[in-house]
Amino acid sequence: MTLQNNSLTDLHQVETLNTTAAHLLIISDLHIARGKEPSGMITGTENFFADDALQRWIQFHLHKYQEESALLVINGDFIDFLRVIFTETEVLHFDYVEWQKILQKVQIHKTIEELKNSFTEDEKVYGFKTDDFKSIWKLEKVFAGHEKVFLALVEWLSCPNKELLILKGNHDLEWHWEKVQAYFSVKLNEIALQHNKRIIGKISFIQDSIIINEKLYIEHGHRYDKFSHVVGTPTLDGKLSGQLRLPLGSFVNRYLLNRIEIAYPFLDNIRPTSNILAILLKERFPLAIEILTKRVLALLKFVDKKAFSYVFGQALTFIGIIMIPVVLTIFLMYKDITNINLKGDWSNLSFLKNLGTLVISYIIGQFVGVFNLKEPDDLSQEAPNIFKKYPNLEVITMGHTHNPMQIFQDNKAFFNSGTWIPIVEHTVGNLKEDKTYNYLELNFLEKELFTKDSLKRWNDDALRPESLYLTLKN
Repeated sequence: MTLQNNSLTDLHQVETLNTTAAHLLIISDLHIARGKEPSGMITGTENFFADDALQRWIQFHLHKYQEESALLVINGDFIDFLRVIFTETEVLHFDYVEWQKILQKVQIHKTIEELKNSFTEDEKVYGFKTDDFKSIWKLEKVFAGHEKVFLALVEWLSCPNKELLILKGNHDLEWHWEKVQAYFSVKLNEIALQHNKRIIGKISFIQDSIIINEKLYIEHGHRYDKFSHVVGTPTLDGKLSGQLRLPLGSFVNRYLLNRIEIAYPFLDNIRPTSNILAILLKERFPLAIEILTKRVLALLKFVDKKAFSYVFGQALTFIGIIMIPVVLTIFLMYKDITNINLKGDWSNLSFLKNLGTLVISYIIGQFVGVFNLKEPDDLSQEAPNIFKKYPNLEVITMGHTHNPMQIFQDNKAFFNSGTWIPIVEHTVGNLKEDKTYNYLELNFLEKELFTKDSLKRWNDDALRPESLYLTLKN
């Protein structure tokens, strides 16, 4: 296959691919982090628990396509570098000799002392930054915690006419580094040798988006989300040279959500996302207060100011609307405290506390909505402009939102390939079947690239694909 670059916007590159692969399998948003620790336990920041299912899914399609060529595409957020974290105790007891040897495999040469002195006190608390050598150490831990996932990829790539294409998402921006890409390939080859296999399929990395055979457009989709869009060049300059430029959402994951999920796993998987803070305030009130004070201040300290101003540019316009209810609630609670009788009757205060919690929850929920501090539910509105720019396209597919979607119009289709991580629906209106283990299957040999059943769900209990039934919501 051949790859070329074409400019879509100033900072966004669309690559083109001509492939002879007959079949395409597209998955996205696996969000694989550290997996099982040596103790056998899993940290709260891990979201991927489908190791066995993914292995069986790949084996099923290897059997199905054993005589045919096929391309497996992972459309962003494959490795969740943001959620690979280390405790302060772990940092004190790193095997620096092992880390040094790992880096040497991709021609990064650092002394033990350089590695020991390479991270700050803040990194010990909030996680490593995005230097390539730190990202490789994270990637090594992901390999160790998800052996079956990478063995399955080795099985895929060791079969004839099978290739792998990985697109960068907002949780794995570290694929920008060529050394990180190189270590991924080195590690897969090591696994292959351990199992008496040899990788013969090609592994390719795409930085932004790709058009395949002039018919199919693939992009993760985070650039349409203000919270996750990288503002400016991919890397930082000056004293911060060697690090990636992160969007505001990445800082929120690092300084806020990781702390929440250690204490309250899977909270970030709740849908609709506007319910997250309400649940946290209700069930873990002290943690919510810490998040909204101490952690927010930490976020403001480290966030890229360009990204911050990009998202919060209209904040001053609404500050009165946000502050008035909060100040009113605090005033009412203070007034109630001053009127408590000597018997210590706190019943009225309890009522006002609940009222205050409700008000604050509502305010911040609205704040999130106003300033787009959450991922959009749907990216299909971007499809018309892309179809207009590239009229030969038949299919556009994205990920990012975790919500599977399909829209057909004028012999063209838009698909969102959903996710493989659990989603918790918290409203009656969204009670529906499990929408995980989603994937998109396309056939370049057919007259039409897609069908109405191209978007599927892997039924791991029955070991077979199933049609995915989606509910249309107005």
